[in-house]
Amino acid sequence: MTQSSKISRYYLFFGSDEYSMVNRVKSLVKVAIERGFEDFDYDVFDGRNFDIAQLINTASTPPFGSPLRVVHLRNLEKLSPKSLDLLDRFMPKIPERTTLVMTCKKVDKRKKFFKSLFAREENCVGFEDPPPEKAVAILKKKATELGFDISDKTLNYLVETVGCNLGILEQEMVKLSLFGGPDSVIKDSDIALMIGAGASGTIADLPARIAVGDTGGALRLLSELMLSRESEGTILFRIKDYFLKMNAARASNANAWAVARDYHMLTASAEPLVRAARKLASGRLVNCLKYIYEAEIELKSAGLKKEIVLLALVSRLGAEVAGE
Repeated sequence: MTQSSKISRYYLFFGSDEYSMVNRVKSLVKVAIERGFEDFDYDVFDGRNFDIAQLINTASTPPFGSPLRVVHLRNLEKLSPKSLDLLDRFMPKIPERTTLVMTCKKVDKRKKFFKSLFAREENCVGFEDPPPEKAVAILKKKATELGFDISDKTLNYLVETVGCNLGILEQEMVKLSLFGGPDSVIKDSDIALMIGAGASGTIADLPARIAVGDTGGALRLLSELMLSRESEGTILFRIKDYFLKMNAARASNANAWAVARDYHMLTASAEPLVRAARKLASGRLVNCLKYIYEAEIELKSAGLKKEIVLLALVSRLGAEVAGE
């Protein structure tokens, strides 16, 4: 029995980790399609403004030179209700020499189409962003492949700055390899220069500096972030997210390990957050959250320049943390 004979008539891959989904599709294509016949037997369609009849016709066509034809439908969730209904009726009729791969970020199991797909759960695979520790381990291997050295501490800094999306992280690792060159040692400062606000740091440093009372450093970093075209919404979100976690950590008297577990953080990143939360009186922490929500309203109202709103917010938070 060949490997291609074990491939099902359809697969649904879904989730936020697009990088792993794409690699899974590539692996399937490698097994099902003869080398050199990819242009003939592998077809890709997008669910946005798409005529489903074109996909059905293609999927019904026998492969030209491979054991199977692979038809990949991206952004499945973007299909119109009518197209989704037509696809649902086609699913039991997929030819034996075709496999249909559908990918999307989210699924709505309330819809009849998805209910039918999940009746065979072995064909439906979720891909979510990995936890921070796993992302760091994956990046460590990637650094070896790219030929540069980077410590776990610096990888933690990268993950804290960028997040756990493997596709974005891989792009940043490639940029870092080009920035440092072969056999280089990448440091936190290199990450700040490449994807942050130069020597001042990255967006991940901003709320942490506010929380420890380094208002001057936070204001300088904020100015650099705005000059580097970091969006005001992203900056405010980072500040709000950090102080909400501080509030939760203080309310539950949680340690760094528990905070890291509950909020998918690295323990090394949770430790300074917990220390800052314990030093800040609960009433002052509540005031900080109040200032953050007021700034959120001001940004949405567009009554003031956005940079003025953020500079005022950081100053007010700094004064509150300092007990002024």
